Amino acid sequence: MPPLEQLTIMAAAAVVIVGFVSHFASRIGVAAPLALVVVGIALAVIPGTPEIELEPELILTVVLPPLLYAAALQVPFVELRRNLRVIGFLSVVLVVVSAAVAGLVVHALLGGVGLALAIALGAVVSPPDAVAAISLGKRLGLPPRIVTILEGEGLVNDATALVLLSTALSIATADQGLALDGWDVVRDFAWAVAGALVLGWLAGTAAVRLRARVRDSVLDTAVSLVVPFVAFLAAEQIAASGVVAVVVAGIVVGNGGAYRIRAAHRRAEGVNWRTFTMLVENGVFLLMGYLLPPVVLHVAQGQESLGLVLGVGLVLTLVLIALRLAVMPLLLWSIRARAGTLARRQSVAVDRMAAADERFGAVDDARIRSRLDRFRGIVDRNQHDVTAERDGALGWRDGVVLGMAGMRGVVTIAAAQTLPGDHPLYESLVLIAFVVAIATLLPQGLLLPVVVRRLRLARDVDVSERAQLARLAGRLQEVGAAAIEEAADGSELDRRAAATLRRRIDERAADAAAMAGGGDDEARIALLRRIGELQRAEIDAERAALDVERRRGEFSSEAIAAVLQALDDQEIRLERMQGD
Repeated sequence: MPPLEQLTIMAAAAVVIVGFVSHFASRIGVAAPLALVVVGIALAVIPGTPEIELEPELILTVVLPPLLYAAALQVPFVELRRNLRVIGFLSVVLVVVSAAVAGLVVHALLGGVGLALAIALGAVVSPPDAVAAISLGKRLGLPPRIVTILEGEGLVNDATALVLLSTALSIATADQGLALDGWDVVRDFAWAVAGALVLGWLAGTAAVRLRARVRDSVLDTAVSLVVPFVAFLAAEQIAASGVVAVVVAGIVVGNGGAYRIRAAHRRAEGVNWRTFTMLVENGVFLLMGYLLPPVVLHVAQGQESLGLVLGVGLVLTLVLIALRLAVMPLLLWSIRARAGTLARRQSVAVDRMAAADERFGAVDDARIRSRLDRFRGIVDRNQHDVTAERDGALGWRDGVVLGMAGMRGVVTIAAAQTLPGDHPLYESLVLIAFVVAIATLLPQGLLLPVVVRRLRLARDVDVSERAQLARLAGRLQEVGAAAIEEAADGSELDRRAAATLRRRIDERAADAAAMAGGGDDEARIALLRRIGELQRAEIDAERAALDVERRRGEFSSEAIAAVLQALDDQEIRLERMQGD
C-alpha cells in the first residue's frame, strides 16, 4: 500500500477511535485521555500494526501552538491576574527546581549520562500537562480557582521547560560541562519571555483589529486559524519563546475580541477550536500509548537493562510527585499571606480615598476630578480582588488536589524526541520520559476523582452565581434601556420601536414576527428597521458596559461569560432578522 494511502487510513482510523473512546469514556466516568492511552498501548501490541516514528518538530511547531492558543482563548484575564503569583510559582519556579532535582537523580542512578543531559531530561519531564487534569476538574466540579490555576500553569510551564531544555542541550552538545555563564542563561530566559510577551500582544491586538473589520465568516475563520502559527514562528525567529507568544496572543484575542469581533464569528470560531482540540489533544494521548511498546522493545534490545531504566523512571516519578506535594503547604501559606497583605493595603487605600474625597471632592477642576475617578476605580477594583481572595480561599484539601494534578503529557513525549539521537542511551532516556508520563497520567488520573470525592471539596456556589448573574443582567438592562432612550429621536415611530424593545429587554427571546404592530407592509418594514437600529445601540452599549464590569472584577468569570453569551445570542438573532 502506498505510504500516503496508509497515512490517510491511519488518520481516519484515529479520528474514529478518538470519537468512539471519548464517547464511552464519558459514559463510564473515566477521563478520555486516560482511556486513550490504554487503547493506544493495546493497539500497538497487535501483530502487524505499523510502527510510527514521531517527528518532534511536528508536535512542537504544528500541533502545540494551536492547542495552546485554543486553551488561552478561554482563560479570563481577571482570574489570571489574580492568580498570577501562584501560576508563576508553579509554572516557573517549580518547573526549574523539578528539572534540577530530576537531573541530579538521573545523573546519580544512570551511568553514562552527563549532568547537563540529565538536566535536559529533567526539563522534559518537569512540566505537567493540564489537559487531563482540567477535563477531570471540570467534570468533577472543582472550584473555579483551582481550574484557573491548572489552566494557567499548563499554558506557561511548557515555555519554561522548553527554554530550560534548549539551554541544557546547548551545554550538553557543546561539551562545555556547566561552564556556561549563569548570567547568559538568565539573560536568554528574560529575553525569551519579554520578547514573546511583546510579540504575542502585537499578534493578538492585530488579530482583534483585523477580525473586527472582517464581514466574511470564512475569511474570519482563516485569520483565526493562522494567528497561533504567526505568533509562534515570529517569536522563534527572534529567539523568543513561541509558546509564550501564542499564549499571550490567545489571551488578548479571547478577552479583547469578545467585545469587538462579531458574535456569529466568535461562535463559529469556538466550534472550530473545540473540534480541533478534541481531536488533536485526544489523538496525542492515543499516540502516546501507541508509541510506548516500540520504545520498550528498543530498550530491551539495547545495552542497558530494561528493569534498570524502568526503575529509574518510576523513582523519578515518585520524586516529582513528592516534590510537587511538598511545596503545596508553602504555596497555600503564601496565598493566605498575600490575602492578608491585600486586605491591609486596601484598608489604607480606602482611608486615602476618603481623605482625597473630603479634600478635593468639591474642587471644580477637570484634571483633579479625573485623577480622583482613576484612583476610585483602582480602589474599587482592588476591593473586588480582596473579596475574591476571601471567597476563593484555598485550604489543605485544595492543596492536595493541586498536588495530585501534576500529570505529564503532550510536551513531555514530544520534547523527549529532541534529546541527542546519537547518544548511546537515547532510547533509555526516551523510555524514562514515557514512564514518567504514563506513571503520572494513569494512576493519578484514576485516583484523583476518588480523592476529590473523599475530600468533599467545595463545589461551585450555584446560589451565589445566580445572584451575581441576576445583578449583572439587571445592571446591563438599565444601560441598554438608557441607550435606547438616548438613540430614539422622540418621533412616533421611535416611541413605538422603543416601547417594543423595552418589553423585549426582559424576555430576550421574542420572535421578529411578533414585533409587527399592524399597518401596511411599508410601515411594518420601517418599524422593524428602526427596531433593529435601536436594538443595535442597546447591544453595543451593554457590551461596552460588560467590558467595563469585566475589567472591574466585581463579577465572576462565569457570570460574565453567561451574560456575554446572552448578548451574542441577541446579536445573532438581530443579524438574522436583518438578513445580514
